[in-house]
Amino acid sequence: LWLELKEWVALQLYWEITVDEGILMHAIVTTPLMIFRDDVQLLFVAEDQLIQVRSYSQLGLSDMGTNARRIETLRDQLKP
Repeated sequence: LWLELKEWVALQLYWEITVDEGILMHAIVTTPLMIFRDDVQLLFVAEDQLIQVRSYSQLGLSDMGTNARRIETLRDQLKP
């Protein structure tokens, strides 16, 4: 699932992978409307079969739920 998720991220429009070190991936996502840049970090913890995800805005006080929706979209990619 980890490799499938990494492949999905690589295919996303407005996502730029800046770090891909095997178990760690970092991407910058640019929102199309307001051109805000958000960071997304993914970490695969093999011994626990766990993928940790962090999505956060580079600027501003509120993201209007964008990062939470992005995490849910990533979670949806892991469903069979």
